[in-house]
Amino acid sequence: MAGNSTLYAHRQNEDGSYDSICPTCFATVAQSRAEAGLAEEEAAHACSPSFLAGCGHFGRTETKGRTMLSV
Repeated sequence: MAGNSTLYAHRQNEDGSYDSICPTCFATVAQSRAEAGLAEEEAAHACSPSFLAGCGHFGRTETKGRTMLSV
């Protein structure tokens, strides 16, 4: 798949469904019966600010595969 979905790891489950895993916070951000169904939730995902702060990413918000500095 092209676009934002290439930034996320996709895992196929035993039942044939797919999971999408964020490469920044490692959260499962979407589950779908079809891999193409993951893109909308991936595009809407924003990593938890408290998780990022705990990892040393103070003052940063990860969203849509881009890092945005907060002011």
